[in-house]
Amino acid sequence: MENWISKNNEAWNSLFKKFDILKEINDNGFYEISADDIKLSGREPRLMTKFDSSENLPDIFKDNDLAILPVKRGTYIIGKFQNYQSINIDNNIDVETKKLPDYITTIDYKNITSEAISLNAAYISGMLEDIIGESVVPTISGRMGTGEFNYKILLNDQNTFDVNVENSQMEIDASYEGISKFVILEAKNHYMKDFIIRQLYYPYKVWKSNTNKEIIPIMLIKHDNIFNFFVYSFENENDYNSICLKEIKRYILDEPYNPIELSDIMDIMGNVEFVDEDESIPFPQANTFNIVLDLLGELNSQDMTPDDITNFLEYDPRQTNYYIDAAKYLGFVKKDKKYTLTEYGKKIMKMNHKDRTLEIVRSILSHKPFYLAMKQQIENYSFDTDEIAKSIDECRNEINKISTARRRTSTVTAWIKWILDITTYFDVVNL
Repeated sequence: MENWISKNNEAWNSLFKKFDILKEINDNGFYEISADDIKLSGREPRLMTKFDSSENLPDIFKDNDLAILPVKRGTYIIGKFQNYQSINIDNNIDVETKKLPDYITTIDYKNITSEAISLNAAYISGMLEDIIGESVVPTISGRMGTGEFNYKILLNDQNTFDVNVENSQMEIDASYEGISKFVILEAKNHYMKDFIIRQLYYPYKVWKSNTNKEIIPIMLIKHDNIFNFFVYSFENENDYNSICLKEIKRYILDEPYNPIELSDIMDIMGNVEFVDEDESIPFPQANTFNIVLDLLGELNSQDMTPDDITNFLEYDPRQTNYYIDAAKYLGFVKKDKKYTLTEYGKKIMKMNHKDRTLEIVRSILSHKPFYLAMKQQIENYSFDTDEIAKSIDECRNEINKISTARRRTSTVTAWIKWILDITTYFDVVNL
């Protein structure tokens, strides 16, 4: 079955052809499209214009370095805008433990399933007050109009484009107000490589004219049970791209945080038991291991159909299958009527953060190509992809070409980089 991403791709392709959008952008620098025009594709505008990360953009946008912005209620502009801010979860930043009050019985700190619950847990446990430096209370949230304002945004050629906003719509996940500070907070319960600046900038711009308090825009990425707060400022209130990262704060709920050390990885390597490759499950082709972790977290709260997983990951069905197969390859996921955690998967999800992470590492390194790649990196600070490809070729009969094995090395090296990244202060070079 087609998912919403596939449908969006098809719908946007038809609109670009119908209105010759690429020519208009090349000639005039942008294209203005109305909600009524978007509806001609057979899709609702709200489903066709919400791209929280650049990874969610339709293919025709990605292929032509395009982005879309709302400027009026029911009107959008498409152009070569620098619309996204990259996110880097830095595992060398200390993680502090915060606790929920004993009387809170309705939040399971190991199984927080929504952005709203993440925000409530962050507020109740005192994370926000720790970041902000004063007591705060929740105030505005939800959808609201923007009023009128202007700003400049960078284009991909480094020129700027003037944007005029006239009562567009924006949505605020949460905000918190103290004596001297006002916090605008956007929350995501999964890993993202970047986010759309508009989610913080439009509320910042509106409330800059409505309060004399210091405005603090914050992006919360809750991933693998760690609350990662990215604290920003806008250096120029009229410049969309003047967003500046001021601080990163990281927290865990209700358990001590113990970092992964290189000695932990070495212990695993010294005691690992290699598994036989199950050739009924494809060799992994899922390079972003953080997405595998997000999938395990979601399956810990509910069984899911393929469509459920596709919509959760916001990938097309082909990419979704890669990540499902990766979780199956490691022994964490199986298919009954729906996809569900195996007993092994359920067991690791009940562990504390460090034990769970190390058990996941153990599962990865129990496969010989991954063990070989880790050994290369620890001994030589580099990968020998020819050797890794040879190892894949030797243990997987269905991969009958060395050229195919070489392509699969990208996932092997990506997963090893993930292990090295979570290993505190490992001096990684040549990656």
